[in-house]
Amino acid sequence: MPRRTKPFCFACAIVATIAANASAQSPTNDSAPAKAMQMIKEESERRSEVMKTLSHLTDVIGPRLTASPNMKRANEWTRDRLAAWGLSNAHLEAWGPFGRGWSLKRFSMQVVEPRCIPLIAFPKAWSDGTEGPVVGEAVYFDTTDPQEFDKFKGKLKGKIVLVGKPRPLHTKFEPQASRLTDTDLLKKANAVGPAPGLSRMMLALMAGQERARDRKNADPSKRPTRPRNTPARRSRAKFIADEGAAAIIDNSFAGDGGTLFVDASLVTGETADGALSRSWDEDAPKSIPQVTLATEYFNSLVRMIEQGEKPTLALDLAVEFHDQDLMGYNTVAEI
Repeated sequence: MPRRTKPFCFACAIVATIAANASAQSPTNDSAPAKAMQMIKEESERRSEVMKTLSHLTDVIGPRLTASPNMKRANEWTRDRLAAWGLSNAHLEAWGPFGRGWSLKRFSMQVVEPRCIPLIAFPKAWSDGTEGPVVGEAVYFDTTDPQEFDKFKGKLKGKIVLVGKPRPLHTKFEPQASRLTDTDLLKKANAVGPAPGLSRMMLALMAGQERARDRKNADPSKRPTRPRNTPARRSRAKFIADEGAAAIIDNSFAGDGGTLFVDASLVTGETADGALSRSWDEDAPKSIPQVTLATEYFNSLVRMIEQGEKPTLALDLAVEFHDQDLMGYNTVAEI
C-alpha cells in the first residue's frame, strides 16, 4: 500500500506548548507540572479547537492521498495554523521521491438495466479514467486460476467485469457501542497497577500485545482481510484488460451498511523495461479503470448474474494525474 502522510499532531503541539510555557514561567517551582496540567485542562474545556481543526481537514479539505493536490493543501493549511498558534519555523519538509499524485474529477456508476439501481462505489486510487461515459454489460469473472481464463476468451470486450468473491454479511444483534457493566467497572477498580519502574514504552508494548491477542481470538469469519497485490490478481487484471474490458469492479474487503474500503489500483500494462510497476510510479503504464463496490451491491449483482440476468452498468470516471512534483511532504514546526 502507498504511504499516506499525516499533518502535524495538533493536540501534541498544544499540550507541549502549554507545558513548555508553564515550565518556563516557574522553572524552580515544584508545582509547575500541576500548573501545566491545569492550563491544558482550561485549553480543552474553554478554548479547544479540536473539532474545528478536524472539520476543516475532513469536511473542507477532504481526502488527502499522498502527493495529491489535497495533500498539498492540507500541508500548507497545517503549516499556517501552527505558525498562527505561535510555533516557530513552521514549514514543509520533503521526503521521497514518492511518485505521481492523483485526483478524482468526476465519478458516477449505476445499473441502468433491467432497472435503475444507484450504486455505492468509489474509484481505486491512481485508477485511469474511462475517457467519457461508458455503458456495458456486467460480467462476473469468478476465478483467479489462469487455466480457467480461456472460458472468458473473446467475451469481455466492452464489458464491465466484476472480480472477487461475494462476502457474507452477518446480521448484527449487538450495539456498536455499549456501557461498561458494574462488573467491568469493579475489575478496573481492583486492577493491580503497573510494577514500579515499568516504562511507558513497556506499558504500550503490553497493551499492543493484548490487542493482538484479541484480534487473533476474534471470529475468523468476521475478520477483514485486505487483498494483496499477488501475481494471481495481477495476471487476472492483465487478462481482463487485454481482452478489451471497459472496467474492473471489485468487492470491498470490509465494511457494510454502505461503508466500503478502497485500495490502490493494479497496473495491468508493462513498463518499457518490463519491470513490475506500481500505480503511483512516475512511469506507470496506462491501465484499465478500476472501482470498488459496496458489498451489498456487489453480492446482489453476482446473484443476478448467476440467475441468468444480464445487468447493464453505466460508468463515468474522470481523473487527473500530477507528476510535476514527485516528492511527498510533512508539515513540521518547532516548539
